[in-house]
Amino acid sequence: MLARMGWSEQRRYPRLGLGLPVTLLFLGQGAGQGAGQGAGQGAGQGGAGEVAAELQDISRGGCFFKSNATVTVDKRISVVLSATGGKTCQASGRVIRTVAYKGFGVLFDQDDMSSMDELLRDLTPLPQESRAALLSAVLRPEIQIY
Repeated sequence: MLARMGWSEQRRYPRLGLGLPVTLLFLGQGAGQGAGQGAGQGAGQGGAGEVAAELQDISRGGCFFKSNATVTVDKRISVVLSATGGKTCQASGRVIRTVAYKGFGVLFDQDDMSSMDELLRDLTPLPQESRAALLSAVLRPEIQIY
């Protein structure tokens, strides 16, 4: 329907839906901003706070986190997905858009995306409902915002 209206997809890379529960770890001075406004757990005096979130989708170009946390545009973020077998998938980037009380989008730096490419290649053939279950069983996600 959108194609008939003259609208076309602007993304360079296809997104894979995940719905993976994660914890956002806010580091440094901006921690108070990130962990506020109904996000659940607040930032402590030590400068770090943890907030439950969901990694809604991911692509080679970036990802989207569903969260009530307030995260400012241009905040740096590190996504580390460590598998129980010792493999690690890592990407870093910056927040490029926020949606109040819904979440925020991240654009990955395009430095070395080989581990991300491998993860996406492994996930692509799986049905969407199987991806989060599989990843929850084998990954220890660490999402740092600084």
